[in-house]
Amino acid sequence: MINIRDFVLGDLAQVRELFASGLMEFAGDAEEGVRRYVDHALKDDMADIPAHYQSGPRSNFWVAESSSPSAGIVGIVGIQPRELEEEAELRRMSVSSAVRRQGVGRQLLDTTEEFCRSKGYLRIGLSTVDILKPALLMYQNYGYILEKAEPYGPPSRSQVTVHHFIKDLY
Repeated sequence: MINIRDFVLGDLAQVRELFASGLMEFAGDAEEGVRRYVDHALKDDMADIPAHYQSGPRSNFWVAESSSPSAGIVGIVGIQPRELEEEAELRRMSVSSAVRRQGVGRQLLDTTEEFCRSKGYLRIGLSTVDILKPALLMYQNYGYILEKAEPYGPPSRSQVTVHHFIKDLY
């Protein structure tokens, strides 16, 4: 059984670990660039989740908590406003490898969409990278439409491509 709830400060260590391990698991040949990205995020918004995701009425950060005490937090996701008032940004989605393909990602997406509708958003946007193939497929299956794809970082043999998606909520 999975319980989706708002992030509390006591979750910080588990949330940061899940975020980092979730990306590094798929890094492959792009490990160096992914590590730089993870390190930056851990020093930026993932260092102070309440300030970045819970300081305004139209943003939040959730955790998916397993009823199994040994599993703890098995999923995370945040919502922040975008520049356009009617658009939200889905950020930092990660699901533990131990519970993938068990509906945790869908529960997190349902939670964010319900929240966004209740706050007056019309659309949710997100960016993800090509190395996260299961995430790309999940977002597409959930109705997110690819707006554009572009290279991330300096050109290299392990170039990562960022995919920008949008979903209309109505």
